[in-house]
Amino acid sequence: MTNAIAQSSIASTNLLNGLQLINRETQRVSEDPEVQRRFETCKNLRKKILHYIQHVESDQWIGSLVNANDELVKALTAYEITDRSIDDDSDSDAWEQLDSSAMNPASAAQPDSNTQQLAGLNLNQAPQAPPVKPPRPGGIEMPPKPSFPATRAGTDDTPGEAEDDDDPFGDSNAAPTPHAERPGMTWREV
Repeated sequence: MTNAIAQSSIASTNLLNGLQLINRETQRVSEDPEVQRRFETCKNLRKKILHYIQHVESDQWIGSLVNANDELVKALTAYEITDRSIDDDSDSDAWEQLDSSAMNPASAAQPDSNTQQLAGLNLNQAPQAPPVKPPRPGGIEMPPKPSFPATRAGTDDTPGEAEDDDDPFGDSNAAPTPHAERPGMTWREV
């Protein structure tokens, strides 16, 4: 199983590297015998990895097997995508239409679906004024400010609360702060 995981990593990397070496303008990927051999190796290893994934119940191995499968799927998908003709690429269609209309004025005179969709568009039209904002609601009075009872002067107690005599954290149990501190260091050198 360890051998299959290692081989799948190597095979998927080799296939991706082989795909990058092919000039798609002059040659199809499926016509190169080395890339074809790498593709078949990846397919066979993926079958083996899927077999292990179905039959292994150990959590120790399943993560590595799934990762190996993902790498193989990525490489095999890249092969399928690059094996298509370069004319099938999505961006080349738009350039071909532009080139053909520039070369042949008769074909440029025939409106296509994009031209028909944009027929009513006028770029020289003055911008319209923004829509009018709706009026703010009026006549609603603000509620009166709440009034709180006055607190005792010099205390931070919340209004209406009396200090509890048994409260160890109350103000009556506060430690006094010394009025004058001793000058100099108070550390003793040992």
